[in-house]
Amino acid sequence: MGWDVASRCAAVAWRASFVPEVYRRYRAVLATDRGPRAGLQVTIERGDDRKPLVAQWGGISLARKIRVRTLDDQPPKVWNNQRSELVQRLLAESCELCGSAQNVEVHHVRHLKDLRRKGRAPMPAWAERMASRQRKTLVVCRNCHHAIHNGRPTGQNAESTTLESRVRS
Repeated sequence: MGWDVASRCAAVAWRASFVPEVYRRYRAVLATDRGPRAGLQVTIERGDDRKPLVAQWGGISLARKIRVRTLDDQPPKVWNNQRSELVQRLLAESCELCGSAQNVEVHHVRHLKDLRRKGRAPMPAWAERMASRQRKTLVVCRNCHHAIHNGRPTGQNAESTTLESRVRS
């Protein structure tokens, strides 16, 4: 069922006549902390020695508030000057497994829970170290990093092998 043009016009006319009626009936001057303001107020009286229900709408100044403030060129610091643990470990520039100072990289796991899965073989030394520290990162040299990803033993016990570069110079 669709509305015809006459009923639409009647609805628009009713709404147009309704809004001014609401304003005439409920217009009030509301007391605010910034002085009296114009608004709407509906009060419903209740019996039995209870307070009347009062609903207010408006009473808010729409004037733009312009406040000139001085710029603070030295705001208070929100952070501290101490470096994070990871940055300190990186600046040490030594492998946490074998102690090498060449080609230091960071090994990262997505979740610590992946290190301690039930029903798996015993964890390698690098995984035990990460799990005991509750850290998802491990600063290692390139050789130990490749050994971790290839599943070979790492650290001082592992035989040192050099990896050839695939890039020709």
